[in-house]
Amino acid sequence: MKIRPRPARNSFGQFPIVQAKFRSVIGILSLLAIPALYAAVLVYIARQGDAKGTGLSILFFAMVFATGFWSITQSRSSTAGIGFIFLPLMATVSGFFGLAFGRWRTSHEPARKALGWLALGAAVFVLFLNIREGFATRVRNQGRDDKYAAHAAAIARNQKSISASLEQNRGREGAFLDSTIRANRNDRTFLIAALPNDSISPALLDTLANHPDRGIASMSVGNPGTRAETLSRIYRQGNFPDYFYQTLAAHRNSPPEVLRGIHRNPGVMSNLDIWLAGNPSTPRDVLELIAKKTTDRSVVARMLENPALDCGLVSELGTALLRRIKSGGGDQSVVRMTALLPELCPSKKPA
Repeated sequence: MKIRPRPARNSFGQFPIVQAKFRSVIGILSLLAIPALYAAVLVYIARQGDAKGTGLSILFFAMVFATGFWSITQSRSSTAGIGFIFLPLMATVSGFFGLAFGRWRTSHEPARKALGWLALGAAVFVLFLNIREGFATRVRNQGRDDKYAAHAAAIARNQKSISASLEQNRGREGAFLDSTIRANRNDRTFLIAALPNDSISPALLDTLANHPDRGIASMSVGNPGTRAETLSRIYRQGNFPDYFYQTLAAHRNSPPEVLRGIHRNPGVMSNLDIWLAGNPSTPRDVLELIAKKTTDRSVVARMLENPALDCGLVSELGTALLRRIKSGGGDQSVVRMTALLPELCPSKKPA
């Protein structure tokens, strides 16, 4: 029998997770090294009794840090906070520039004097970049806000127009919606306004589920009139099926095998149990699994409102979970469960 040797435990190459963490620590320490050096230099100068230039240095450090902080906070991006990691380093470099200018601007040596003024230019340039980026971000935000407002206004106008037209076409709402949707297939605001209507034909919804705009496709999939065949096809498609998982998990027409598949393998999506728990079409075996494992009050609340709820499912939620929710005080799930127990489980008393 051939025994394979164990990897050496002192080799980072054998442990990629440890290696990645080690690199992260080194990266953080390297970002802190220059600010620490800057602080040490200021302390050393102060102890030598020669504080020349330290005031300007601290001023530039503070101004760059403040403007950088302001610039970062103007962004609405979820990743904007990464900028805070590099902010101390950027302020420190500007502090060194300010120190060089403060100490060398009156030097009798032409080279040092020139370097001092160049350092001042560099510090001012960093300050300028922060301010410019902050205002540019605000302009971008305003542009996005204006675009969103115009988009929302167009949707509202289309909703009003569609409602008025449906009133004029009573008895033939489906035919009217189908024809107008086909005529406005490339108008996103019109489609968003029209797609929540339940009079659209399943055949047109099946076509719109393949729309290149995934937002429009998702609304088509979520329409209550979408057929089970369409939902099954969307689930099995190879082009970003995970994007539709929440809509499929909540749809009453989703076939049982689709709902089982989503529960078994939610892909990149999370918190799908809350949608499955409230869907009366969710297979009972899936509801049982959710009831046994969940500790989420929202999931419990949705399951308690599910028309498919029965005594067995209520029991699966468990008295332990019920007591935990009760300890939180004022939880509506407790009130609802207490009301349902006599109805669904006549032989059981509320815990």
